[in-house]
Amino acid sequence: MLTVALALLASIMALEWYSNLDYSLGIFYVFPIVAAGTVLSHREMVVAACLCAFLRGQFTAPPSPIESYLRFAMATLAYAGVGMLIVEMTQRRRRVVQAYEQLRVEKAMRYQAEHSLRLLAESSPAGIVTLDAAGEVLSINRAALDMLGVSSAGDLAGATLQQQVPMFASVLQTPTDRPMRASATSWARRANGQLFPITVWFSTFGEGQGRCLAGILVDTSEEVRDREREGFRHFHDYNRLLAGAVAHEIRNMCSAIRVVTTNLGRKPGLAEDVDFRALTNLVDGLGRIASFELRAGSVASVTVDLHQVFDQLRVVIEPDWVDINGQVTWRLGDATLHVPADAHALLQVFLNLTQNSLRAVQGREQPHLEIHARQDVDAVIVSVIDSGIGVRDPSILFQPFRPDADGSGLGLYISRAVVRTFGGELEYVPVDRGCRFDVILPRESAVSAVA
Repeated sequence: MLTVALALLASIMALEWYSNLDYSLGIFYVFPIVAAGTVLSHREMVVAACLCAFLRGQFTAPPSPIESYLRFAMATLAYAGVGMLIVEMTQRRRRVVQAYEQLRVEKAMRYQAEHSLRLLAESSPAGIVTLDAAGEVLSINRAALDMLGVSSAGDLAGATLQQQVPMFASVLQTPTDRPMRASATSWARRANGQLFPITVWFSTFGEGQGRCLAGILVDTSEEVRDREREGFRHFHDYNRLLAGAVAHEIRNMCSAIRVVTTNLGRKPGLAEDVDFRALTNLVDGLGRIASFELRAGSVASVTVDLHQVFDQLRVVIEPDWVDINGQVTWRLGDATLHVPADAHALLQVFLNLTQNSLRAVQGREQPHLEIHARQDVDAVIVSVIDSGIGVRDPSILFQPFRPDADGSGLGLYISRAVVRTFGGELEYVPVDRGCRFDVILPRESAVSAVA
């Protein structure tokens, strides 16, 4: 455009010089000003206007110097005004074009983001729904439709999810416009009336009638089923452990009674007594009933990393100790602690020991619990030490149904039986202050060497 402006300026000057007219062609100097105004700035436009006004006066002789100056000034103002108008129009147009281009780019990015979100929602295995203030469905993905047993989103047009997911109705009816973000476990109902458990993450946005709810639903039927199966398996294992432990005690009592009856049978005439023979038969029958053996390793076990068990234990017990202003110290080291055991069963053993410690430090100053794990030559020893009141009579610690126990008196009894199924041992270790229990578990390498 500068080249065009200079060419127009040169053409006008050549025309004035060649025609040698008595009047000026000053009006035509506007054209190079217009061409230059599309690329020049305001300051540069003023310079260009002065140049055109000066060149215009070179081809006509003014009557006087004053008139020459006046013509120069008026021409400069006219050319500058036209140039400024063109500059402003050009810059405004350029800004409009830039804004339009920015809008186009943002629209393309928004479309791409919406397309990606739509693909994500449609391909998500979790159900995603959006509801308005009345609970009517604004949007729903395929996973949510399948979860609720609905064939298409059109079947939910204008409908609410109050019957399918009652929790959403209670959330939307909450009398507050503040945004809510929470998760919950609840029950939902399919279109055929079947109930199933769900976990929901939801958030609300907007105010008043424009309030909406966005939720993510996950069908937890498989998790509940697996959890119940696992719970039943552990319940069965613990019952078998308890039955085996009680049978062991009964078997010991039957052995002692059998010794007494054998000694009594040596007395003259007593062996032929009907009641004595009946007693002997009863003892033998009770011994056969109690012949259930509790064998080590009878509980299914795999290689367990104790650090993972301690991570789960930390999550469960530390909040309770924080509530009583207590302190839990973990001295686990960095070494890998692998033992052949069942992770859930070990967690239950440690939970029982730490809950006993929590009860023992109630009302004590500076309650403290220390869990210390270390490796021996062929075993891993985990010590649970508390700052409680200690143990009055260690000789009855592992007896079942102790009358002085806070619960049923079976916690330590079953915990020791569980540890023994892994080839380990649960021991009480006397200390000067508080209480200490050691869980001794065989190392993985030691078990492999024996095998």
